[in-house]
Amino acid sequence: MDSNQLHELVRDIAEVKETLLKMSGKTNFPCLLRTSEVKKILKLSDSSLAGLRQNGSIPFTKVGGTIYFLKKDILELVVQNYSGVYER
Repeated sequence: MDSNQLHELVRDIAEVKETLLKMSGKTNFPCLLRTSEVKKILKLSDSSLAGLRQNGSIPFTKVGGTIYFLKKDILELVVQNYSGVYER
């Protein structure tokens, strides 16, 4: 990975984090995201997100036919799959 790719990845992670933080202010419940929101944040297709659900990479819950994800689980997935050096 060259430095340009690293900077792009760090920028993408920061963008995901910022989007998730903006969404968290909408409710007092643990921040729940719908499928459409997760697809937008992670820039995934329906089938890619379904694959992550099916292989257990992303925990989810289904209530009344609607699938929900916890914001913290989405951010954790991004951090776990980060291929470079991650500093907290």
